[in-house]
Amino acid sequence: MVLLMVGCAKGDVSPEVVKPLVGTWRVAAYEQTVNDKKEWVELPVENAYKLQFREDGVVLDVAGLPICCGPSALRINGTLLQIRPATALPENPTCQLVNCAVCEVWDIELSKDGQEFVFECQFSSGSYKTRYVRV
Repeated sequence: MVLLMVGCAKGDVSPEVVKPLVGTWRVAAYEQTVNDKKEWVELPVENAYKLQFREDGVVLDVAGLPICCGPSALRINGTLLQIRPATALPENPTCQLVNCAVCEVWDIELSKDGQEFVFECQFSSGSYKTRYVRV
């Protein structure tokens, strides 16, 4: 029992916690402020940005490459998990063209049915939220 507890350091990606996120997701909406009121702006399904979560917590684009400016940790429904890739990740050539405003920890509120989540990123100048749905 002690060996099992030592082998799973605090913050490591736990398969049980990440499992509901594994798969492909598309952006469904983003939150914006209009007249000091927050509202969701729905996005069309066609050409929507998609991403994938692996079982180790790594976030990939639909081509299977690591996303540009990806997180180092996920906070899923309040549980913080450090991302530690199980395999070496290839370089994503498009990332050379991106100026990252990195959100190191992705705060994710996963719905009870596991079919959508809201991702929030907080910066010193504010925060933004994006809603994803399972593909």
